[in-house]
Amino acid sequence: MVNILNMKQAQQAIEAIRHKVEAAGFRMSDLCRVAGIDQAQLSRWANGQTEPLYSNMMKLEEAADALVEARLKVLNQAMEDAVK
Repeated sequence: MVNILNMKQAQQAIEAIRHKVEAAGFRMSDLCRVAGIDQAQLSRWANGQTEPLYSNMMKLEEAADALVEARLKVLNQAMEDAVK
């Protein structure tokens, strides 16, 4: 039996991750590539068709954080170069 509460929480978490990734200028396909998760599987989770494992949610969160950190490094370097 599928736990509807957990599925809703997963969908909300994926939406928050999506917002974070897209705000940093990346696509969800970038996130999937970094996380090592198939885009079709992420789509099934986001649409509530299947429930992701906690470990997969952690992979998504860690990949999102890595993408944001990479973007910030690029922006910081660009700002430093502009000030010189």
